[in-house]
Amino acid sequence: MPLRIAATVELVSLVVLIANRVTVHLDGVAALVGPVHGTAYLAAIALTVARAGWRSRAAGLSLVPGVGGWVAAVLLGERPYRLSG
Repeated sequence: MPLRIAATVELVSLVVLIANRVTVHLDGVAALVGPVHGTAYLAAIALTVARAGWRSRAAGLSLVPGVGGWVAAVLLGERPYRLSG
């Protein structure tokens, strides 16, 4: 589940960065969301490598920005979220 959380944060923050860029382009949004995106991207890679190793297909795919963490989580069989008990 930690990989899915990191992958979700990475994807959402990338969408926010792109939306900001093509619309109002506020520097404050980029300054705040950019580091969050970068950290989530690196966390998704690290979590994938820790679980599957450097030479796995999941590790290679986790390097794809935005969706790589999600693809790696699916390949590794990580369970989806359950919002209700």
